[in-house]
Amino acid sequence: MPLRGFVAGFLVSALLAGVAGCGLMESSSAPDQSGGPLERKVIKVGTLGLVDSAPLHLAMENGYFAAEGLEVQLTTGAKGSANVDNVLGGTLDFGLTSYPPALMPQVKGVANIKIVADAVQTTENLILCVVSKNSPIKKPADLAEKKIAVSSKRGISELTLNSQLKMMSVDHKKIEYISMEIASMPSALDRGDVAAAVIAEPHLTAATKAGLVKLMDPFSGPTADFPWSGWIAKKEFTDANPNVVAAFKRALNKGVADTASRDKVGEVLMKHVRIDSATYQLMTMPVFPTSVDPVRLQRVADLMLDQGEIDKPIDMRTMML
Repeated sequence: MPLRGFVAGFLVSALLAGVAGCGLMESSSAPDQSGGPLERKVIKVGTLGLVDSAPLHLAMENGYFAAEGLEVQLTTGAKGSANVDNVLGGTLDFGLTSYPPALMPQVKGVANIKIVADAVQTTENLILCVVSKNSPIKKPADLAEKKIAVSSKRGISELTLNSQLKMMSVDHKKIEYISMEIASMPSALDRGDVAAAVIAEPHLTAATKAGLVKLMDPFSGPTADFPWSGWIAKKEFTDANPNVVAAFKRALNKGVADTASRDKVGEVLMKHVRIDSATYQLMTMPVFPTSVDPVRLQRVADLMLDQGEIDKPIDMRTMML
């Protein structure tokens, strides 16, 4: 080969190698923005002090949001309906909530909400209706005309419990539901403020260790394996920030993958929800879905229609991204 051709070929090879090397260096150090540049760096996220929050905390602690170029400003809501209000008011970009409070503004036409990610699907004994050990209430029929604590009025706990009681021919319309933070329910039972309470993990295990006993599982039979909670955002936000939403979902799904380790879930719950190691060892774990299934979520809308919470059907596909 003539010397000039050899030199030219060498220079081209070196140039290509240099370009490839730059590409490798950039991809290893820059945030993963495979969906395009982020519309914003800082996101305001509202979680809950429940096992539902474990994937988010895992994603934050393991740097998955940072790897996407996102900085999370985190707050913990007292209940899901409060997070819905803050999403609608603009003080949160993403909020964790049970589904009924998120569906109501959609049905009423006062807001357009999108379900960004499904958070928790119930498992047996994950959320129970409990009473005090010495309570005179011994069977579900005894709940008639009593006060029951739930996290949100007309929320998922109330609706599923009513569905179960209806099948047992118990007049649930005479029950008075009292809304309060789940962590406050055991004390309310001790004081006699309520006769029963619907408590979710990890507070459920702590409550049963303290002497509260299971009366019934609202999430059994026709309401077994039920969609319990999800991550929502306003349509205006998702339309204006599609790359941020995609990055949020990617990071969160990596956190969901980490929930395969019970110990990892326990570590973040002990740190962020303030439970002890004995509680997390005993607690019931939910299913953490990796995708949003409109067929599964349609069960929530259909239950709300059946219970008279909404006066017209809603197609859950309209709330999907």
